[in-house]
Amino acid sequence: MEAVPGSFEIENGHPYLVGTKCSKCGSAFFPPRYVCPYCLTDEGVQKARLGNKGTLYSYTVIHISSKEFNPPYAFGYVILEPEKIRIPAVLTGFDLTKELKSGIKMEMVIERLRTDEQGNEIVSYKFRPVIT
Repeated sequence: MEAVPGSFEIENGHPYLVGTKCSKCGSAFFPPRYVCPYCLTDEGVQKARLGNKGTLYSYTVIHISSKEFNPPYAFGYVILEPEKIRIPAVLTGFDLTKELKSGIKMEMVIERLRTDEQGNEIVSYKFRPVIT
């Protein structure tokens, strides 16, 4: 089960975020918007598949959280490419005792976010460092 239904798609084994793009000024948005805040149009804002790679902007390690999540875990912002928009995301795929550096390349993955009260696995997009 998806944490936010419709927030991502998988094509040929690769996940992509689903947002919107303004056909008037070209701006992209995630989560989706229905009015462009830049050119103020509500016409031509359409569903769009966005990128799945980016650059780490900033992050923090959460040590205390709600009962649905198991701390510690990392949360941050990734500047999505090619859209150049900041995406909030749980970060994964690295040792929390070692620091990440802003500016490193990140890629999107789909992983378990949590388990609900009925035992169902809830999945979501996350970003992890690109392994070179």
